[in-house]
Formats: sequence, structure tokens, C-alpha cells
Amino acid sequence: MKINPLNYFVLLLIVLPIVASAQNLEVKRLELQGGNVIIYYALLDTIPGRTYTVNAYASRDNYINPLVQLTGDHGLQVKPGKEHKLTWNAKQELGETYQGQVSIELRARAYVPFILFDNFSAIKRGKHKEVTWRGGTPQNILNFELYNKKGEKVAVIPNVPNAGHTSLLIPNDVKTGKGYTFKIVDSKNKDQVVITESFAIKRKVPIPLVVAGLAALGGGVALLGSGGGDNGPSSVPAIVDPTNPPGN
Repeated sequence: MKINPLNYFVLLLIVLPIVASAQNLEVKRLELQGGNVIIYYALLDTIPGRTYTVNAYASRDNYINPLVQLTGDHGLQVKPGKEHKLTWNAKQELGETYQGQVSIELRARAYVPFILFDNFSAIKRGKHKEVTWRGGTPQNILNFELYNKKGEKVAVIPNVPNAGHTSLLIPNDVKTGKGYTFKIVDSKNKDQVVITESFAIKRKVPIPLVVAGLAALGGGVALLGSGGGDNGPSSVPAIVDPTNPPGN
């Protein structure tokens, strides 16, 4: 019989309160289901329109890096509400053989982007694209993580200095389409995260131009292949000199 490792560690939940009278983070209940830890919480705020960054941390690394195997109400721009649900796949994150104590810290802070991007609507793959932004500090070293509309990470452009601009190059194997976003993370502080507006990735050369180029090439082939003349068919294509047409 396979034993669930969750039976062998003690789970402690620590809530880091939001320090402000108008805001409140409250864990309502906690459930263990197989290898998952489910946290039900309320995030309250009296200021309309404000959103939050919500992440969970574990004692295994002294609460330094946010947990990865999370689904539900977490990440950037979480809206306040009384019925939030967060699921942590502890079995996948900790491993099949994990035993011992672990505590979880749930943190919520008002979402304020540490850098602000100037909007761009499309990027051509295989061609450099200049992008600009404002904010941050010279100490920020940025990782540009490219996600498709399904939320899948498809490419990473690492270690970009926070100089306010950079030249991005999308690999040619990235599929074209809409709904792409960049998640920009400070490589030294993963709590500092920004997600761009969605944009499209296009081909370097549009299809109509490719078709037009092929059509022009086809005309040239037809010109070179029209030979034989009065001497009948020939296995070698005749070459026509436009400066000295036949019959002159």
C-alpha cells in the first residue's frame, strides 16, 4: 500500500497580516486532499479597485521563494473577496518521499508594479524588437518569461539589465498568434513581478509577401524554361537575353 507523504509531516499555516486598518487577510479553513493542501481565505479591502499580489511560502527554504505548484486565487492582481481558494500540490512540490514538518506562510500585499512598460501590440519573431519601460533600480536584473494564451511558458530571455530599454528577439519556433504576455521577474527578488498587456506574435515576413515572391520566382522560371523554338523541344532550357530578343 502506498503511503501519502502528507500523513508524515505536520502542516502549520502562518498568515502574514496586511498592516492597514482598511485591509484584512483571513484564512477561513484548511483542507488536506491526497497530495494537495487547500486554503480558503478572505481578502478584504475598503478601497475600490485595489488589487493584491498573493503568494504562499514554505519553511523549507526559510520562506524565501514563493511556492510554484499553486493553482487558484494567487499571483498578481488578485481582487479582494470573501471566497478565495488556493490549492498547493505539496506532494509534487516536496517530492514523494518528503517527511518532516513544514509551515506555510500566506502573504498578500497591494499590487504596485515596480516597472511600467510602454505598450506594444505586436512582435515579429526572428526580428529584434525595441521595448522600453520606466521605474525600478539599477540593481534589478530582469528575466523576460514569455507565456502563450494558455498560460504556458514558451521562452525565457534571461538577465536583462534594468536600463529602461532592451532589444527582444522571439525565437522562430514560437507559434504565431494573439494572447501572448511577458512576465518580467527580478532575478534577485521574485516578489517583484510585472505582467505586460497581451500582444500578438507575427511572422517576420507576412504570408502575402511570401506568396508574391514565389509568384515572381515562378514567372522567372517560366521565362527561363521557354525554349526549343524552331529547332523543336530541347532538354536544355533556352536562356532569353532581354537586350537581344530573338529575330533581331
